[in-house]
Amino acid sequence: MSPPVMSVRAATEDDAARLAEIHIAAWRATYRGVMTDEYLDGLDAERAATAWRRNILEPREGTLHLVVQSGDEVVGFAILGPATGDTATGTGQVHAINVHPDWWAQGAGSILFAAAEQMFIERGYRRAFLWVAAGNNRAISFYNKRGWLDDGATLEDPRFDPPVSENRHSRTFPHSR
Repeated sequence: MSPPVMSVRAATEDDAARLAEIHIAAWRATYRGVMTDEYLDGLDAERAATAWRRNILEPREGTLHLVVQSGDEVVGFAILGPATGDTATGTGQVHAINVHPDWWAQGAGSILFAAAEQMFIERGYRRAFLWVAAGNNRAISFYNKRGWLDDGATLEDPRFDPPVSENRHSRTFPHSR
């Protein structure tokens, strides 16, 4: 039996509950020891689904919500668009990318990430970056293999207690002619 075909499409309101499940499962699997157990265990799927629904229906200008699915099952998501903060014109940002842990190392993340890169190129971005928690070696290896390298910028994300240390990884895209 061959594996189901994976595809990427724009997220819809109907995906909100599944995206909340994926987000929470991925964070709980990835960030134990980085974020407090109290925070991770307190993540609420219903509240997260409401936020997903709102963000899909009323995205920030230029923001795209993508999902990767295997057959009919949504297994991951990416949020990308214009960079936040003080950045150069023509710079994009991967605001989030997560794949459900049951689907790690099965190609879903690679397919999704390639689609995100293509979207940046099609929209004329010359460069893009993302933030990754220091010590998230699985993600860092994933990004490095795709040419998204640590560019030396760091931040302490104050949304968490204690704040989470993050490193910026970036990539310059080839110019399309």
